[in-house]
Amino acid sequence: MSKRVQIVLLALVCFLCGLLLAPHLPFVRAAENKVKAPTWLHGFNVRSRKASEYDFNKDTKKIGIEVYKDEENGNIIYISETGSIAVLPAK
Repeated sequence: MSKRVQIVLLALVCFLCGLLLAPHLPFVRAAENKVKAPTWLHGFNVRSRKASEYDFNKDTKKIGIEVYKDEENGNIIYISETGSIAVLPAK
């Protein structure tokens, strides 16, 4: 018998064993996770200028940043309006 036929027959036997044994296995349910929502601490706007700009003026770009505390592990999370995320470890 060729190697290809042996592999196909072995796969078929494993599939049939799975069909016969699967109904007899106990149902397992995952534990319910009660995840705590992060707590909002504060938000602020910062100005960001390019290296070619020497002074802050009315045309300088402002970026909003929100600060949260992760209640699961105490980390501080900074999220900017541009999608950047920074996480500081809990002390």
